[in-house]
Amino acid sequence: MAEDESRSKKSTEKATSKPTVEVKKKDKSKKSSSKEAGAVANGSAASAQEWQLQPSQPPKGFLPFSHNIITPEIQKYAAEKLNETEETKARALKEFHELVDNDPDLHLTAEDNLILIWLRTKKFDAKKAFDLLKLGLTYVESYRYLLERNEPEIVRKVNSCNMFGFLPYRDQDGRAIMYTRADKWDPNEIPAADAIFTGVMAVQNAGHNPVNQILGFVVILDLKDLKIQQVLAMSRWMIFGTVLLQRACPCFLKAFHVINISPFYKIGWKLVKPLLSEKIRKRFIFHKSSDLSTLYEYVPKEILPPELGGNVPFTNEHWAKDIDKIERDYFYYLSQNFMKSKRKNKSTPSRS
Repeated sequence: MAEDESRSKKSTEKATSKPTVEVKKKDKSKKSSSKEAGAVANGSAASAQEWQLQPSQPPKGFLPFSHNIITPEIQKYAAEKLNETEETKARALKEFHELVDNDPDLHLTAEDNLILIWLRTKKFDAKKAFDLLKLGLTYVESYRYLLERNEPEIVRKVNSCNMFGFLPYRDQDGRAIMYTRADKWDPNEIPAADAIFTGVMAVQNAGHNPVNQILGFVVILDLKDLKIQQVLAMSRWMIFGTVLLQRACPCFLKAFHVINISPFYKIGWKLVKPLLSEKIRKRFIFHKSSDLSTLYEYVPKEILPPELGGNVPFTNEHWAKDIDKIERDYFYYLSQNFMKSKRKNKSTPSRS
């Protein structure tokens, strides 16, 4: 996980009056019967009734999750916070290419849009970005049995449960919001490994959006109805996920909001807390179940789902409708372009 500037509290009033990234008035969400049909066809749990509840246009001042254009405001943020200018970008890309070419064991197709993911994470320090990539290689090679499962039914089944995904709209700072719900996960129906595999695919796909690379992510972890069986099922993956996200994942995770805290959560927290740096620990924000007003100080109520006091139903339709392409891209980058040792490199699949 990339080290980043400390976060600051944002009130809902500020979010709606002075958003960091403004939405053009002409931007509107389109509702259609074909969209509803697509949601069902792609395994989404979204119903027609849910789509009728969706706002006819995004809440004022908020960008949709799908937004992938680097606006002048985002460009300014990248320059100030990530040292991203045309000059530093060109220099760092050149240095990174040289490091890849001179490494005897690394195979990486030289696509600048991929390399930028790593460079942005390390604020265009090519050597640090390259070292992060190399560290990530060790994790990928160790867990290929988990990451290379070409079983489409797994992703579609997990996706249809709506146990996690991205909210339809970004927060006041333009950051994508990952939403995870314990009450939607039955470990007897969906093994933890299947959930992890689908989660990795979702995060990797979101990570290729340059807006997410620059602005980062926010996580809302809803532990309502968390059961001991869930904690036990996930326990073997907690350490793996914690270490991977903190040491080898090329993304900015700005904050973790934990709500509806269960007594069983303490078991998992004891496992991962010692592995977290002090800076990352401070990004975990715990909210009282009886009062979500503290959550609204960070994430505006207008973009939250009804169960969290908002009015924008959460579904995975906006992700599920592109699931075929997301899968193709995932295996393309993992097998050819993500990270792969030359000693273990095999023939690489084409991306059609």
